[in-house]
Amino acid sequence: MKAQVLKSLVCLYLLLMVVSCAHFPAGLTGEDSLRKQVRLAWDAKVRNDWGALYDVCATAFRNEFPRDNFVRRCNLQVEEFSIKEIEMVKPGEKALATINYKANQMGFVFDMTAEEEWILEEGIWRLNLSPSIMRLPFMDQK
Repeated sequence: MKAQVLKSLVCLYLLLMVVSCAHFPAGLTGEDSLRKQVRLAWDAKVRNDWGALYDVCATAFRNEFPRDNFVRRCNLQVEEFSIKEIEMVKPGEKALATINYKANQMGFVFDMTAEEEWILEEGIWRLNLSPSIMRLPFMDQK
């Protein structure tokens, strides 16, 4: 009887341990997770959902530029994209993504390539917009 109770308690303990870790997403630092974030960002560009793109940006950029200014300044019309390459520069810290896309500007469609830097912040891959972009003279700050 005591052995059965002990086995039940051990099983219950192990079950609670597994369930308590269920909220931790698996593979946050991996290439698959980064690929999902890149796709999320570019899907937002295709939908012209610049607020969603802003949410994917690194904290330093979001602290420097208000969401309203970012959304107001975006005017790129992305028709389609494909992720060409993802390179882990520092695994679990920094990566580069190369994206081929078609942009429609003034009725003309251009084939273009973008190279983006992504950094891992608090377990989430974020688009790292460069400081030189953050300090363009036409960008209104706060």
